[in-house]
Amino acid sequence: MPPRRRLLSAVLLAAALPLAPTPAAFAQTTAAPTLRTPDDPTLRSPDDIVVEGEHLTEKEAHKRASAFVRTLGVAPGIYADDSVARWTKKLCPRALGLSDEHAALVEGWFRDTARSTGAKVADGKCETNVVLLFVDDGPHFIKLFKSRYPGQFADMSGPDIRDLVERDMPVRWWYSVRRSSGGLGFTAPQSVRNIEGATIVIDVNDAEGVTLRAVTDYAAFVALSGIRIRAEPQQKSILGLFDDRQGKRELTLWDRRFLTALYSIPHERKGRYQRGKLVGALARDDAAE
Repeated sequence: MPPRRRLLSAVLLAAALPLAPTPAAFAQTTAAPTLRTPDDPTLRSPDDIVVEGEHLTEKEAHKRASAFVRTLGVAPGIYADDSVARWTKKLCPRALGLSDEHAALVEGWFRDTARSTGAKVADGKCETNVVLLFVDDGPHFIKLFKSRYPGQFADMSGPDIRDLVERDMPVRWWYSVRRSSGGLGFTAPQSVRNIEGATIVIDVNDAEGVTLRAVTDYAAFVALSGIRIRAEPQQKSILGLFDDRQGKRELTLWDRRFLTALYSIPHERKGRYQRGKLVGALARDDAAE
């Protein structure tokens, strides 16, 4: 059985357990305060983005961009000779733990976000490789899943697994990554890292009060970017969603620039060079504002 199919089967089995019932907070009608409809005036469309004026010098912009890429961990030192991890296959999302209506909304929003960054997205019926799992007790679910399916975390380091299990987070995630030979040449990576599966676990009790659209944007950023679980919240990013409930409630320009750059740079390059390209793209746009 292919790795991503085993992943989905394991997640579906775990999600069927009594310990992970359908989340009440997101299973209510669209009139509920924790779930707003797409036409709610407090929500803006992805095209209606407000740009706050802030002029940075080139040095300041580069410093901030470098800090952002570093905290995401998309090209850490241990993978300096490998490529960044990203999707090359078409993404096929599936939302579990929601009503059919709300699951369809989440999957549609996820697809729209992924397309806007340049990632490939499957249409219609497809084989799921991104699971968005809404549960009532995130820590309990993760511990149970790890005890029953330890092999699903084979691509994670020991510290990353501890962070996944022990950190207090409304959203947790892990990936299935395939490595292939990077070829020859000075800039060619030792191995090319391809994301082939992603599981995003949303604890609806910890995320209470945040719109379903905002949580979907957060999950989409995580799924697309291959970031580490300990990535620090950033003021200019959707990653700051749970640090400031009145703050960034959708993908920001900063997030979109990063993802667009990630999916436009050559994949078969060493991570150290790709990291420089990502920082350069963010810094150049930031200094130009």
